[in-house]
Amino acid sequence: MSNLAVKGKVKVCGMEIPNVYGGFGEDQKVILAKTVAELHDKKLSHVNELINNNIKHFDYGVDIIDLKSSSDAAIVLTDSKIFTNKAINASKNIYLLSERGYSLLLKFMDGELAIKQYKLIIDEYFTIKESIQYLTQEELKQLIAREDGIIRRNRETAAISKMIHRGDLSGMKNPYGALTNTTYDILYGMYAKEIKKYLDLRQQDNLRDYLSSRNLEEIREIEDEICWMVKKDYTWKEIYKDLLKEYPDKTKPVKADKSIKQIKKSKKIAIKEKDIKMII
Repeated sequence: MSNLAVKGKVKVCGMEIPNVYGGFGEDQKVILAKTVAELHDKKLSHVNELINNNIKHFDYGVDIIDLKSSSDAAIVLTDSKIFTNKAINASKNIYLLSERGYSLLLKFMDGELAIKQYKLIIDEYFTIKESIQYLTQEELKQLIAREDGIIRRNRETAAISKMIHRGDLSGMKNPYGALTNTTYDILYGMYAKEIKKYLDLRQQDNLRDYLSSRNLEEIREIEDEICWMVKKDYTWKEIYKDLLKEYPDKTKPVKADKSIKQIKKSKKIAIKEKDIKMII
């Protein structure tokens, strides 16, 4: 069993719960059956009974582990004041669940409340807190810029659709890609393929995952301007002419100083505008 660790507490569903890692793999986020009982307002005995009655459905070491016989785990749990020595001695089972194990346990819990609570726990405990916790300041800025860009991209898509509908982009084979490349060309004098080559990226890489947060902010500014001008019924020629005037000097794109692996892991979370404000 990988080392169990309790890294303080986190607030989930308005409750402070232990922030537990390990058991199944190094630094894997996990949850105790005791915590599940508290979050779902159930008795621990009820949750343990649900597990024991359906134990054949859980893959041991993947979905669930029983810490009862682990002296190392007992030390961690008592030092963290999650269990007392007396409670550990009195327990028949001390179950630890992976995210998959917790998802499986939900199938044996009744009611809409259980499902609603499950969604909150996945978002607030397993996903968002886990993804953001170890990001550096630059990585966090990059993640926010990227996710904010996705939110704003919907407006850009609507703007392009409007231009297509009025026949303004009829000569373009791929108006969406052409508009993106126009933004890159105005800022950097390069199209996406050329930028990837300049930054030594593979052509299949998502360019915006690798650009610095400053680059993403500049791109977003231009895309916002395009959306505003489309709303004001500017033609594409007028938009392009105005942007060239506003951005006469080309700059060089910068590769982000961040862990791509960590950012890609964090991409699993769908940060909403309210969450961005909260993080900032």
